[in-house]
Amino acid sequence: MTGGVLPPEDAVAGDGAIAAVVGERVVTVAEVDRRLRLMRGGPLAARLPHPDSAEGRNLRRWLVQVMVAEALAEQEAARLGLASEHPGPPGPLPAPEPRPVPELLSAPGPCPQSEGAAVVPGAVLTLAGALRTGGVAAAVLAASPAARAVCQVLAAGREPAEDEVRDYYRRNLDRFTTPETRWVRPFGPVRRGEITGPIEDAVFAARQGETVGPVEGPGGPWTLVVERIEAARREPYAAVRERIRAELAKENGERAFARWLDARHAGSVVLAPGHEHPADPAQPDADHRH
Repeated sequence: MTGGVLPPEDAVAGDGAIAAVVGERVVTVAEVDRRLRLMRGGPLAARLPHPDSAEGRNLRRWLVQVMVAEALAEQEAARLGLASEHPGPPGPLPAPEPRPVPELLSAPGPCPQSEGAAVVPGAVLTLAGALRTGGVAAAVLAASPAARAVCQVLAAGREPAEDEVRDYYRRNLDRFTTPETRWVRPFGPVRRGEITGPIEDAVFAARQGETVGPVEGPGGPWTLVVERIEAARREPYAAVRERIRAELAKENGERAFARWLDARHAGSVVLAPGHEHPADPAQPDADHRH
């Protein structure tokens, strides 16, 4: 994101020092301090860098970018009539989702569809979302009801074509396939690749109910019983089509929101010295230079 930089002599208002100006909205340093205290008092406090380090100062800069994006989303939601009143400051940024990525198709996303809703349900912040849209956009979609409402409007008309949905299914068959599973005493359920060498060869060559062994292997030799075999299965396209379509539509909406946010930021935001984007090479703590 890019935006103007406020001259130092203008970085003070009647209510105190200014961190950013977003259209007619002023984000004060006191507001940033309050949000930062919420973060540092939250469940991930131990993972945050020391406030006096370069990383700690850049965390503060990143938080300012999130607060600026929240303000832009609130202004747009009000302009579009998506909120009847100012929604107030969002709560602490949500904790990242503990699940690994790629996300499950059934997982809730930050830009869900909800008929007639001005405020859409909350969401979780995921690595996949941050990689798709950028960390600021992903964070504001997770934290701000106004951002999710704007995202929902931007998502309208971005439904994927049938060919796109079917192509996604063909390219990602592994997501819809459950490999053969064998229940082996004393190991329990196993799949190919979870055990190796002669033990794997013996287990997957056996018939259901067959005892194999002794087989040499770590901690062995082993005598194994293949108690049950569940064949590999794949969900048919018809069964997952709507899930894929919904996921692709959600991702299209998120990308549209990220593009909108970049454009609106460039035209409406002025940042005070010390509150630049962390990646701005002009700020003294920038750690990404060419």
